[in-house]
Amino acid sequence: MPCFVVRCHSAPVEPERFLASIGSPGHVEFIAGIITNALFISQAHRRDTRLYLVFEDSRDFSRTLLIDGASIGDLGGLHERALLSACAVALERALKLDKGETVIAGNGIVVEAISFEWLVKRLATEHNCYLLHRKGVNATAGELRSDSVFILSDHVPMQKKSFNSMKRQGVKMVSLGPTLLFASQCITLLHQLAEASE
Repeated sequence: MPCFVVRCHSAPVEPERFLASIGSPGHVEFIAGIITNALFISQAHRRDTRLYLVFEDSRDFSRTLLIDGASIGDLGGLHERALLSACAVALERALKLDKGETVIAGNGIVVEAISFEWLVKRLATEHNCYLLHRKGVNATAGELRSDSVFILSDHVPMQKKSFNSMKRQGVKMVSLGPTLLFASQCITLLHQLAEASE
């Protein structure tokens, strides 16, 4: 089961503020493309894929949204507004979460009040984890297994302390080439590489 973790530094955890930030410098609209490319294919969706979106613009705790292809609900369509609204519905359900708590929204999205660091630490104990970075080793089909965890960031670069923390946990850096791609494009390429390794 491939798993994708996308750190969304500028994504607000309050649903109204999240929707209001569409088209703003926070660029939350990129999240719709990530959901589409991670989980959907022509006339179907990937039941063997998990997507974690870590929203960090919060007054208290980060909120991590899990969209699991095995248990995905009705997201209202595949257009940008529908997918972002589905995230807002999940965030509304998670407004009163305390740190470490989890809730499942009616559309199947699981929301947990957990930070990016703790999520990666948890995943790294059970899976091979790879951080996408231009300075990483070239990603090849033979190395990337289909049950790997792939970690990406939005338009905001990862902080140095995050690199150091992930390195200590055994996360390896891989690259898809010198051209800086959108996270959603990276996900499509990673799916292809992971499938080729099977």
